[in-house]
Amino acid sequence: MDKEEIKTAICMWCKPHCGAKLYVKDGRLIRMEPSTHKGCRAARAKEYFYHHDRLKYPLKRVGDRGSGRWEQISWKQGLDEVAARLQEIKDKYGAEAVAAGGGTSRTYEEFRQRFLYLFGSPNVAWGGQQCHGNSAVVSSMTFGWFPHWTETDKLEKSKCIFLIGRNPPPSFQHTWEGILAAKKKGSKLIVADPRLTETAEQADIFLQLRPGTDCALLMAIINVVIEEELYDKEFVTKWCHGFDKLAERAKEYLTTFKTS
Repeated sequence: MDKEEIKTAICMWCKPHCGAKLYVKDGRLIRMEPSTHKGCRAARAKEYFYHHDRLKYPLKRVGDRGSGRWEQISWKQGLDEVAARLQEIKDKYGAEAVAAGGGTSRTYEEFRQRFLYLFGSPNVAWGGQQCHGNSAVVSSMTFGWFPHWTETDKLEKSKCIFLIGRNPPPSFQHTWEGILAAKKKGSKLIVADPRLTETAEQADIFLQLRPGTDCALLMAIINVVIEEELYDKEFVTKWCHGFDKLAERAKEYLTTFKTS
C-alpha cells in the first residue's frame, strides 16, 4: 500500500487560481488544502471527484424530456451522433447557427473556441462577454479599479467596504483576506444581506434587508449622498448626464439615518 503523498497543484474552480496541497494515497485524493490563500474551495474537492452521481460515460435520453430516463452508450456512438447532428445543423442553417458559452478561467475554453472556429462559427462567449469583462470595465470607469476580486494591498487602503449579497469566505477567499487586513487597520465593513452570513457576523453594520429591496436601499443611500452634498460636484458637472433626474428620483426613497 502506498504512503500518503502531498502534491502541489492549482485550484481551477474560480478565477484567482489559488495554490493547493493535494493529499493522495493509492492514487486517490484524500483531501485538499489551500497553500496560497486560507480558504480556497477545498472542502468539497473529494466529493467533486468521487461523487456517485458524477458522469463517467455518455448517456442518451430515451424518454420524454424531463422524465429522467437515460441509457448508457459508447463514446464512439455518442461522438458520432453529436457530430452528425452538428453537421445537419450546419448544412441546413449554416455554421453560425451553433454557439457555445460557459464560465471563466477554465482549461477547456481555448479548445472550445478553436473547435467552433474550425467548425466555422465565431459564436463563443463566456465570462468575458457575459459578466466578468463588462463588470470589470464599468468598475474601472467608476472606481478606477475592479473590486470584485482584487489584490489584498488595494483593499487594505479602503476606509470603508460595502458588500451587498456577498459572502467572500467560502467564495473569494483572497478578497476576504484583504477585507480582514483592512479591518485590522481600522476600515469599517458594511454588509447588506438577507442572510446572517460569516461576513455579516463580522460586519460593523449589518443591514438585514428583505430580498429584492437592494435597489431601494441603494437609492436611499444616493439620496443621502446628494442631500448632504457628499459627492464631487466638479466631477458631476463635467462628466455626469441626467444627475438632476437621479436626484429627483432618489428623493422618493427617504431615510431615517444621517451620515453626521
